[in-house]
Amino acid sequence: MTDTPYLAAVRESYDTVAADYAASVKAPAELDPLSRAMLAAFAELVRATGRGPVADVGCGPGKVTAHLTELGLSAFGIDVSPKMIELAREAHPNLRFAVGSMTALEIGDHDLGGILAYYSTHHTPPELLPVVFAEFHRTLAPGAA
Repeated sequence: MTDTPYLAAVRESYDTVAADYAASVKAPAELDPLSRAMLAAFAELVRATGRGPVADVGCGPGKVTAHLTELGLSAFGIDVSPKMIELAREAHPNLRFAVGSMTALEIGDHDLGGILAYYSTHHTPPELLPVVFAEFHRTLAPGAA
């Protein structure tokens, strides 16, 4: 993972508050109806394509990753914070989580059936958003969600 000052700052911030964040962030079942519907619609779109796994990029403590699997998807989580990944692995030992950055995903070309970046791209400086979206495009299979 290529480190930049902004990635180091985001990592340090989330590593510092990881336990409190994990305790305070709502489980998907506790979200508002629109948020739950958007996650369900995403899962439905991915299932309809019949494509491969879904990456939950910026997965934090893995609550949404776990929810996506409950919705019938093969999902795994990626986060820049090692502490968040540690908490996700503890809470969901049957799921796959990895430390990584959305600016340089360690995923092959066209390997994914979908990408979810639920409240995670907002940490990216605007000038780097094209890099992030290029990575998403590179890793998504044709016709993926």
